[in-house]
Amino acid sequence: MKKLIRHFLIVHTIMLFVTGFGVWYILKTFFPETLIDAYFVLPLFFYVTGLAFIFIMMKMPKDNPKEMVNNYMLLRVVKVFIGVIILTFYWFLDREQIRSFAIIFIIFYLIYLGIETYIYSKIEMFLKKEQKKKNSVKKKYLEEQ
Repeated sequence: MKKLIRHFLIVHTIMLFVTGFGVWYILKTFFPETLIDAYFVLPLFFYVTGLAFIFIMMKMPKDNPKEMVNNYMLLRVVKVFIGVIILTFYWFLDREQIRSFAIIFIIFYLIYLGIETYIYSKIEMFLKKEQKKKNSVKKKYLEEQ
């Protein structure tokens, strides 16, 4: 399990670094008028929420798949609400750049949705493999008795 968490942390960090730098470079090169002053807030937000997502998903009870899916969806909703709060806060601070901020936020959200889906699917595959191991051990134990 620790190896899996380390893998997710490495993938998460690399993907967000590449995405953050890549989006910044594209904006700076091709759309300099949309580059915002508080650009660093967006990759930082998605990095921190991604870390929380990984650690919360690993701490969830793994024996009930329905509960795990419900918790995953709850995490998604919480992230959207926090995002709306950040957008609103930024709107109060800098009304001139709110449109660019919102567009960049949506771009990051869509990219990160793919990253989170990858992580969630890997967690699911790991849990299914662990469940098969447990079932085969139980089956062997029952056959021996």
